[in-house]
Amino acid sequence: MFGGLDNKDSRHTEFKIMKVGMIGLGHIGEGMSRRMINDGIEVWGYGSNYEKAEEQYEAGYISGCVTSIKYLVRAVKSDSKQFTSAGVIPGIFQLVIPEHTVDDTLDELLPLLDESDIIIDYSTTDIRKCQELELYCSKLGILYIFYGAYGAHVAIDVCSKIFRSITL
Repeated sequence: MFGGLDNKDSRHTEFKIMKVGMIGLGHIGEGMSRRMINDGIEVWGYGSNYEKAEEQYEAGYISGCVTSIKYLVRAVKSDSKQFTSAGVIPGIFQLVIPEHTVDDTLDELLPLLDESDIIIDYSTTDIRKCQELELYCSKLGILYIFYGAYGAHVAIDVCSKIFRSITL
């Protein structure tokens, strides 16, 4: 059971609530977060404007906000709100950022991830770059999804609740 979905082929461990790390809390990221929250998905946010992230948290648009990608990974991958066992559950991280910031963001994010973590990229538009990222991430055991049209089928199955939430 992964976030309420049967996923017998998944390498993911069982846990009670799906948690997502949203990187980018602009208009699109906020809207996606609100829909996921409404569907019972716990959404942790990180953006370049922490004050805006705090406002989104206070308004109930995200479950929590952090000041760095490092803390976002800890929040998403912990099995409790005390961050005492980070890395126990797989992390799902969505990129909703300007395309020119994707490389720097991935340079910071990828070293913090583990095998079976998932990246959903809404920011990159170059299909060749997405194919390169998918290949690179697969060598690390990380599932990369280019939401536009390309992605690892296992990750798409695992994240179907997220996709249903944001496309309804």
